[in-house]
Amino acid sequence: MVMSLTTPKSAPQRTCIACGARRDKRALIRVEMGPDGVLSIGGSTRQQGRGAYLCPSRACWEKGLKGARLEHSLRTHMTDDNRAALLQYTSTLQESESHGKNNAEQE
Repeated sequence: MVMSLTTPKSAPQRTCIACGARRDKRALIRVEMGPDGVLSIGGSTRQQGRGAYLCPSRACWEKGLKGARLEHSLRTHMTDDNRAALLQYTSTLQESESHGKNNAEQE
């Protein structure tokens, strides 16, 4: 009798572009710029285009939108409409007291 030893499959890990925390892919929010220039936030399925991940905290989103960090990750220039949509989404997020590298190391 042959027994197969399988290890449990681990969840894919992604890095927040703002704080650098490595977390499960599902714990982060994906921002995606499609090939047609349409911005998508937190889509349920992966579409074609460049994507970046951010923690679901207002501090990370503000840091990610500051300067050109998100633009660099998406390899594009943000339009005023795209930036306004991201800022509007940021206002719906809650403040998070503990996030970042220290929190990711503790998990």
